Amino acid sequence: MKTLKYIFILCLSLFTATACMNDFDEPNLDTPPYGNNNIGEGTTNIKELKKEYETTILSNGYEEITDDVIIEGVVVANDETGNVYKQIVINDQEGAIIIGIDDVGLYATIPIGQRIRLSLKGLYIGGYGSLAQIGTKYYNDKYSEWQIGRMSKNSFQEHVRIMGEPDMLQPEMVPFEVTEDFLKDNNNKNLMPMYVVLRNVSFEEANGRKLFAPEDEQISATNTAVERNVKIGNEKIIFRLSTYADFANEVIPVGNFDIYGVLTRYKNPGNSSKDYWQFLLSSTNDIVPVNDVNN
Repeated sequence: MKTLKYIFILCLSLFTATACMNDFDEPNLDTPPYGNNNIGEGTTNIKELKKEYETTILSNGYEEITDDVIIEGVVVANDETGNVYKQIVINDQEGAIIIGIDDVGLYATIPIGQRIRLSLKGLYIGGYGSLAQIGTKYYNDKYSEWQIGRMSKNSFQEHVRIMGEPDMLQPEMVPFEVTEDFLKDNNNKNLMPMYVVLRNVSFEEANGRKLFAPEDEQISATNTAVERNVKIGNEKIIFRLSTYADFANEVIPVGNFDIYGVLTRYKNPGNSSKDYWQFLLSSTNDIVPVNDVNN
């Protein structure tokens, strides 16, 4: 009898434990695990935002946003290959802007094609090389001055809302087609950044052996970028490529390509003649042979 009693108690305990193990709330798969889901509808577009703060941006200044401003856009550049570092670029068809974030591996949560909303109150907007960026201010010891920099990871999570699933077919993923006439108009540099496609271009350095960004060609000991060039007509666009990019030691492809990415500018505040068109490349997957496009 004692044996039967112990067996009964053991079975009852196992049943109770199993029931308790299954007594969990089911996860809510509709709620993203990242960001602030209380952020509401957008209040302005990126083009209007950049226009409002144009003087600050073009003077390489910075300014805190104190109003309840919300923008919405789709991620068109991120850090998946390491060529883009601690930032993303979002586009809303009216314009694009850089978001500086002091974090890595952003692509895992915010891939290309992901729609987000960003609440800007309490963040800063400014210009780095006269290029529009959202983040926070930081003190640059090299130049002994305050500049626009990257917001913290925690701050970004407080200010961002993830909207739905990534979708490469959204209208914001349709790039602006750059022409020689567009590049000749220097006033267009004030519109940067822009999500674009460069049609039927080739890399000047491509010879079947040249690499994208080997360490022995980096600009300086402290600047780990390598410059490569393409032209549309007679207008040059500089590709600044990181020696830390996954594709840094791959051979530059020979031929003509359609290249998708973010057109930017860099204006040296100490030398007004140094105002360049530059290109931000997220991945070599965005370098598409012209023959592939035509077929």
